[in-house]
Amino acid sequence: MTPKLPSFTFPIRDEQELWLVTLSPIILTLIFSIFSIGASIKFLLPALVGKFLEWNWPHWMSWFVSIISTILESAILNLIFFMILTPIFQDLVFDRTLKARGLGRIFDDEEERNDPKLVVCWRNLRSSVLVTLCLVVVKILFIILTAPLQLLPVLGTVLACYISGWPTAWSQRLHYDIELRGFKVSESYHHARDHKWDYASFGSVAFGLELIPVFNIVFLWTNIVGASLWIAEEYENEIGITKPIKKDAYPVAQAPSTSATEQTPLLQQQQDA
Repeated sequence: MTPKLPSFTFPIRDEQELWLVTLSPIILTLIFSIFSIGASIKFLLPALVGKFLEWNWPHWMSWFVSIISTILESAILNLIFFMILTPIFQDLVFDRTLKARGLGRIFDDEEERNDPKLVVCWRNLRSSVLVTLCLVVVKILFIILTAPLQLLPVLGTVLACYISGWPTAWSQRLHYDIELRGFKVSESYHHARDHKWDYASFGSVAFGLELIPVFNIVFLWTNIVGASLWIAEEYENEIGITKPIKKDAYPVAQAPSTSATEQTPLLQQQQDA
């Protein structure tokens, strides 16, 4: 059995070979972001400026309000696209990470339960709705409520991330709890409540990474990999899987032996003579 690692370490684990599964959603997000920004500047911005000038707004105010409106419209388009993209790729990235970790038996356990197809479909829909709507709204509310804490340098940000950590971690584990383990939403909630410190620890680091400008597009998906690694570690400890210890590619050099049983050919020749 491998020693249990702190949950906050998983969002920053050095697992580059597993992070590769996030390339597709990251590339799609970047492409759509560039497209939406370009389309907004090309078509929306001139139309808004022209409309405000027709209403006899001052020239500077027309441009200022139009630029702000264009940025907000582009952000809304990106948010809508992300809400559509997340249910499609989040579960895929999560499952591929578990399989790359060698835990395909988790999916075998799911098939052995022989749950009705309608029940499985309802579980998938319910977890997707919770992830994309309810918990996203909760996270936004936490961001608004903890905004005054940002006035405290460093300490306020850390505290805000910790407060938002629990719902962040629960949203990352819903797919595993509901769809793979067959939990009800209430059972998943009780498990998250009983392990609130582990959840808050993982979620605070994941949430903090998602706040980093520009790079949050990447961390948003690598956090899914981190959650999958966290669950994989728990699963391996529960069933007693021991991971093989990696051998050092460059072992430490050993001092030459001086025992009587290990002699060089030259010494052997001298003794024979």
